Amino acid sequence: MPTFLPFLRAVKAPGSSLAVCALIFTLAVDCLPHGTARTTAAPATGPRPVNSANNAARAASTAPPDAQTAAPDSGPPPSERRDPAPLIAVDLPYPTDARPRAQNPMQAAAEDEELARWNAGGSSDPNAASSQASYHPGTRVMVDTRPAKRRAGARPLPPPRGLSYGLVQAQARSRGYWPFRLCFELGQRDKKGTGGETRVAFTIGTRGRVTAARLLDSKLGNAASAACLTREVLKLQFNPAPPALLRMVATIAVYPGDAEQPVLPDATAAQALPRGDFDPEAMRARVTDKQRELDACFAEARASDPALWGRLALSVILEVDGSVHRVTEAESRFPNPAATRCAQALLSTQLFPSVNGKPFSFVVPLRLSPPAPPTETGPDVDPSPSDVSGDPSAD
Repeated sequence: MPTFLPFLRAVKAPGSSLAVCALIFTLAVDCLPHGTARTTAAPATGPRPVNSANNAARAASTAPPDAQTAAPDSGPPPSERRDPAPLIAVDLPYPTDARPRAQNPMQAAAEDEELARWNAGGSSDPNAASSQASYHPGTRVMVDTRPAKRRAGARPLPPPRGLSYGLVQAQARSRGYWPFRLCFELGQRDKKGTGGETRVAFTIGTRGRVTAARLLDSKLGNAASAACLTREVLKLQFNPAPPALLRMVATIAVYPGDAEQPVLPDATAAQALPRGDFDPEAMRARVTDKQRELDACFAEARASDPALWGRLALSVILEVDGSVHRVTEAESRFPNPAATRCAQALLSTQLFPSVNGKPFSFVVPLRLSPPAPPTETGPDVDPSPSDVSGDPSAD
C-alpha cells in the first residue's frame, strides 16, 4: 500500500518575527519555528524557492478561527489516493476448446505442466494432493543406461575411451528427457495408463550417432508409446564419438504426474470459429467490471484458508443477445467451492458482447496467486538456551 508523507502543519508565527526574518534573510539566519520542516533550494535555472513555513503562517493568520484550530492532517487528496491492487488476475478469455497453445511441442508441454499446477492449485488442507511433500504435477521420466550383456564366455570389453558409460547415461537423460516425455504424454491422451519401464537396446556408432535401436520389452501397455520411445532413442547423438561401436541398453521409466494433463485444444473447433466476431479484450473488460466483487469472493475464501491459490477457469455460455445462459467450471479444479460459486453467480449477471448473433461459449480464466511468504519483523533477540535446544524441526 502506498505511503504518503503527511502535510506540513500550519504554523502561526508572530508578525514581528517574520519581519526580522525578512530583513536578515540574506544572512541565512534560521528563523523558522522549532519543529518546522526545512525546504531545499530549487535548481539555479528553476523557479524561486518558496518558503512553505511563511506561506503556512500567512494562511493560518487569515483563516477563520475554527479553521486555525482544525487538524489539517486529514490524509492525501483524492487525486493521490490509490486503489488496492487487484487480488484476482483475469487472463485473456478464449473460445471453448480453443485454448491458445505454443506451436513448439516442448514449450507447449512445459506450459501444460505449469497450467496443470495452476488448475490443481493449493490449500491448507493437509489431505490435498498438492499439500503432499512428494507432489509433482508433471510427468516423471527416469533414464538409466548400461553396457549390453555379452554372450556367455565372451571376454569383457575394456572401458570405452572418451565417451564413458557415465557420459552415455548423462547425455541420454538430458537429451532424451523431453522426447521421451512427449511420447508418453501423447499416448496418455489416447489411452491412459499407470506408466512403467521400457527397455531399448541401441548401438552408438563411431560418429556418435545411434545407428540401431531395438525394443526389448515395455510395461507401458501402449504399443504406440513404446514404439515412439524406440524411435526417439534412435535419434540420440553422443559426444565425444567412441573409437569403436558401443552397444548399450536404455531403461526408460515414465509415469504420469500428480496433476491431470490439460485437455488439448480442438484444432477443428478452432478453425470453425467465426472470424473477427469474438473480441477477447472486450470480454475481459466486461469481467473486470466485476473486479471488486470478484476480489471480495476470493478474499473471503482466503480468510478461511490462508494458503488458498490456483486457477479457476469458468465456461460461459451466451445467448444470442450476449446475456449469460450458464456458467460452469471447466478445465480447473479450484480448491474452494464457495469461491467458485461466488464467481459463477457474479458472471451470470453480466451482459457480454454478442458473438455473431448466435449462442456462443468461451472460457474466462481467473488466477489467485499463492500468498506471499510472511516477512520477519521486530528487533533481533539473542536466543535463549531453550531456543537452541537442537530440535531438528527448527532447522
